[in-house]
Amino acid sequence: MNPREGTVFNINVVPPDIVSDDTSGDVSVQELDNATLTCKATGHPPPKITWRREDHEPILLKKMSSRDFEKVESYVGSSMQLWRVDRRQMGAFLCIASNDVPPAVSKRITLNVNFAPTVKVPNQLLGAPLGTDVKLKCYVEAYPNTINYWIKNRGEMLLDG
Repeated sequence: MNPREGTVFNINVVPPDIVSDDTSGDVSVQELDNATLTCKATGHPPPKITWRREDHEPILLKKMSSRDFEKVESYVGSSMQLWRVDRRQMGAFLCIASNDVPPAVSKRITLNVNFAPTVKVPNQLLGAPLGTDVKLKCYVEAYPNTINYWIKNRGEMLLDG
């Protein structure tokens, strides 16, 4: 018996391919602005687009009229709309195109969220005996990163730490 006899081959299948020109590059937005990540792919049958975070954390999605986040492991769709973006949504996302014809393909898209510095000081008042060392702590959160320095009471800048 011929090994091909009775076997049906579908020659109309094409593995997925991400269309670079129609897919987002890295995206930078101000905190509380909206952002859209887009991923387009070709193939036959038409590929399904799935979004995941590269760090395996849940994707935080917000409805347009809500302040609360919904945590999802993945999002399906060629465009992922992010409303009033929060700094916690910043990170690398993977857009994965698959259509059951190997191999699936992916593209990495980084979402950067710019936000003004916030400063946290654990102890605002410290006391120490004269001539002893004191360690002052100050935590700054911002994107992009800040240049931090200390200034003494008369405006003298302390450069070494």
